[in-house]
Amino acid sequence: MNEKISIRKVKDEDIEQIVDINIKDWKKVYKGIIDDDILDNLNRDKKIKKWQKHYNIGNVIVAEKAGEVMGYCRYDDNAVYENRDIDSEIMALYVDCDKLGRGVGRKLVEYVINDLKIKNKSKMIIWCLEKNKNARKFYEKMGGRLIDDEKYFEIEGRTYKEVGYIYDIKN
Repeated sequence: MNEKISIRKVKDEDIEQIVDINIKDWKKVYKGIIDDDILDNLNRDKKIKKWQKHYNIGNVIVAEKAGEVMGYCRYDDNAVYENRDIDSEIMALYVDCDKLGRGVGRKLVEYVINDLKIKNKSKMIIWCLEKNKNARKFYEKMGGRLIDDEKYFEIEGRTYKEVGYIYDIKN
């Protein structure tokens, strides 16, 4: 039986699967982008505690198939940016790196865009590490327009450059 991928709001029991996806993806996708010592020291227990405390703040959705979380997305429908008419943002989008190419990321982004349309939002942004070429290709394929703003992500006292993609929601 071929079960369909469904998108739903996150539940408390999803947290461990979300954290496992996050750590696995960071170690695989960010290899050569984020310093190895940071990737080697990702702490599952700390991440689980952080998610347990904050998972119900804002909008968090998961892609699920047969009870297995295949990816997740956290987004803000009240983002504010100076000098831009951006009013929403995807802050985290992760698909289990062993399940790429199955439409999971597309379904998550489409869900977010539909939710934002209902909420009368006009423009959404997503930031990603500049060197994450696969994510950048995906965001462009999904209709994101690269902007010239720069943003920096800091972890463990190190800084990594990010680039942003804008999506017009009201189309």
